[in-house]
Amino acid sequence: MPTPPQAPDRGGWFTFREDWTLPVAPAVVLDRLVDLGAYPTWWRQVRSVEQLSPDRARVRARSVLPVPLDLVLSRDQQDREDGRLRVGIDGDLQGYVEVHVTPAAGGCRVVWEQRVLLAKPGLRHLAALPPARWVLRANHAAMMRSARTGLGRTEAPPAVRGNHA
Repeated sequence: MPTPPQAPDRGGWFTFREDWTLPVAPAVVLDRLVDLGAYPTWWRQVRSVEQLSPDRARVRARSVLPVPLDLVLSRDQQDREDGRLRVGIDGDLQGYVEVHVTPAAGGCRVVWEQRVLLAKPGLRHLAALPPARWVLRANHAAMMRSARTGLGRTEAPPAVRGNHA
């Protein structure tokens, strides 16, 4: 279950925070997060990745709702020694995600903080309706459960399903 937002969401903005303990080494999680092209191998909702440069990729994702997202992820900061990664998000969502991975008993702790604005017109309109905001949050929670599962795998990821370069 995702933790509650750190600040009240306003308009099309959403703030999320996840705090997980995973049974894998911090370096394994960081390797998976840094390799944008391999996301479809461990994150079920990431349908395809097109590598635009070593630090940028176009990602197409879809969770439970039949609403595909077209995103451009850009690595803004990476400090492997400190276990920090910050990625800018553009496209149907705009904002950022910051991940901090640290050693923990039996594996690692992952703190995932995300702040995004719904830029896709239909989603932004939908987000103005309180019941729809709850549905969008539930959709995000399903996507994050899948991320947690994929990042927490102790075995090598399965073969890639989608396109990626």
